[in-house]
Amino acid sequence: MSLLDRKKALAVCGGIILIGGIFAVTAHSKSTKTATAQHLNLYETATIASLDTAKITDSVSSNTLSQVGEGLYRLDANSQAENALATKTTVTNDGHTYTIKLKPNTKWSNGQPVTAQDFVYSWERMLNPKSKSEFTYQFANIKNATAIAAGKKAPSTLGVKAVGKYQLKITLSKPASYFKRMLASTTYYPLNKAAVEKYGNQYGSSAKTTVYNGPFVLKNWTGTNDNWKLVKNPAYSAAKTVKLSSINYQVIKASSTAYNLYQSKKLDTVTLNGEETTQNKNNQDLKSLAAGRIGFMQYNEKNRLTANATLRRAISLAINRQQLTSKVLKDGSKPAKTFAIHNMLKNPKTGADFTTNAQVANTADYNPTLAKQLYQKALKQLGKHHVTLTLTCQDDDTTKNLAEFIQSSLTSKLGLKVTVQALPFQTMLGNISKGNFEMNLTGWSMDYADPIQSLQILTSTNNSNMGHYNSRTYDQAIQHAEGTDALNKSARYQDLIKAAKTAMTDQAVTPLYEAHTSTLVNPKVKGVIYNKFNGSADYRQAYVAN
Repeated sequence: MSLLDRKKALAVCGGIILIGGIFAVTAHSKSTKTATAQHLNLYETATIASLDTAKITDSVSSNTLSQVGEGLYRLDANSQAENALATKTTVTNDGHTYTIKLKPNTKWSNGQPVTAQDFVYSWERMLNPKSKSEFTYQFANIKNATAIAAGKKAPSTLGVKAVGKYQLKITLSKPASYFKRMLASTTYYPLNKAAVEKYGNQYGSSAKTTVYNGPFVLKNWTGTNDNWKLVKNPAYSAAKTVKLSSINYQVIKASSTAYNLYQSKKLDTVTLNGEETTQNKNNQDLKSLAAGRIGFMQYNEKNRLTANATLRRAISLAINRQQLTSKVLKDGSKPAKTFAIHNMLKNPKTGADFTTNAQVANTADYNPTLAKQLYQKALKQLGKHHVTLTLTCQDDDTTKNLAEFIQSSLTSKLGLKVTVQALPFQTMLGNISKGNFEMNLTGWSMDYADPIQSLQILTSTNNSNMGHYNSRTYDQAIQHAEGTDALNKSARYQDLIKAAKTAMTDQAVTPLYEAHTSTLVNPKVKGVIYNKFNGSADYRQAYVAN
């Protein structure tokens, strides 16, 4: 999220469009006196949308796939790539060629072997325009990927080939220092061709129309229901290391409901809202985790009103981000000053954090006086005496509270009337994808620690650029960072800084906060590996202590 976290995610505060958003809460469980009762009771704030790699656009789906599937690599606690199905990786040709040996004798849940060809099939299918995937941009580094996604070349020309049954050869059009981290995303997971052909368009739409190669398999998911279960996969290549028998999930939108269920020991983890975080500040079971997500507002630049950059900047300066994080979220989240989050990249010369170098004065600050002046200027530019805008968001409690805070801020500081439209996630996603919005309270979850994760979605050709921001200067800076300067740390850093500053000057989006989560965890659950960058949990070796 990867609008997509994998993952990678465009999130609506509590939910994401891939490639990110809904935080994959950490696993914990009830105590037990027997080794066999290894069960967890967890929850999500939205249902699974799909388990088809080409269709996933939200983090609930990506998080689920990361538990029931497995790719070449996985991310460790420090967001570095470690081997999953891969056993050995050789990089040659100045970073343009990756030769990857796979584990032999790994199997899908239908009994068929997992082979190098499964990756080739998955990626070619993803890039085929018929798939209509929103994440084809993630493959841009691979030879011919962009041309294939645009329908200009056949999928078979993609720079990935199976060399025998268990070796994959990838040819890049442009090298990337973070390529192995990218390959850990669920977007790059393999697919079993026989299963996809058997179920056709229904593949990945329910538990029964999906096959698995990960630590768990999915049960009881019909495609629309709010309850499902993960059970240990006996066919998993490292099944002996998996100690949990099952993980039970339910959808809970109200944070108060989840909190009450945790207190009554019916849930083994709960992500707290602001008030609950305050109440539990001295609780030893409380964990504060970076969420690897930036919350922001995007604007529909095909709409005459929100296409006005002066109006967008006025909106940004009218929002007090310190109050937004400390008074509304109250979960440890931090005010965002640019379209990136901390600990993604350091200045190779000074060691300064990317977010510090990427700031532009009076673009993400709280300056109500200047905001009002800019608003009046925007009204003149638009030939209006007043403006009314609709802010679209997801209908979970946290998101609605944020939307109402923004609504109040813009009305009181600018005189701008704002209508909040809170919708179920899938409905909201559909509207945004079709351009049926003016402002959207959303977010983006990162799959790995690099600023390109958020910055890339604002390029003019990116499918996740749903606001249709278009800047030649911005596009060129990203192109240099991903092209000629890809392996030059200092030059690439400056390219990314230029892109970030251009986006802020143009107010391409309005960054609001760097997300953190406060989570209560059953202390009896051990062995969970938490990613320090985005807080995601790896349950493969989790277990419930007596």
